[in-house]
Amino acid sequence: MKIEKGVPLPPRLSERVEVGPLPLREMKVGDSILVPAATQRELERKLVSCRIRLARFSRKHRHYKFRLAKESERGLRIWRVSRASG
Repeated sequence: MKIEKGVPLPPRLSERVEVGPLPLREMKVGDSILVPAATQRELERKLVSCRIRLARFSRKHRHYKFRLAKESERGLRIWRVSRASG
């Protein structure tokens, strides 16, 4: 195989959004965080990314439960809403 340099990534891979670290473990029930977004497209992409991250985190840490929603044009907000008993 030949190694090639300077070949651009396909748009789908090159346009990934960066959400950054989310302080999910530090959140208490009732706490929320704002994930800012500059554009509507970025907001939609971050919403999908955060849904996946929250699902993975909650699967590993069953006593955490979250909700997320768009917050106008500013971004999206994540709330820690409850804790499972036990």
